[in-house]
Amino acid sequence: MDAIGINSGLLLMQVVIIFVMIGFPIISLVDLGKRKLEGVALALWVLIICAIPVIGWLAYWIIRPNAGKR
Repeated sequence: MDAIGINSGLLLMQVVIIFVMIGFPIISLVDLGKRKLEGVALALWVLIICAIPVIGWLAYWIIRPNAGKR
């Protein structure tokens, strides 16, 4: 593929990065929807996950908010 200017290793890395940047926030938002959070807590987590892509979903998976704690 190098003969036509496509570097397959770089292409694979770009596909993985795109999956991480799009897939993990979606997975995080779906998991957040299952947690039964309400009001401000839910809105803040959605805002953090969407506004700060990598740090937001990474923080979500580290902290893992629990609806039972109040």
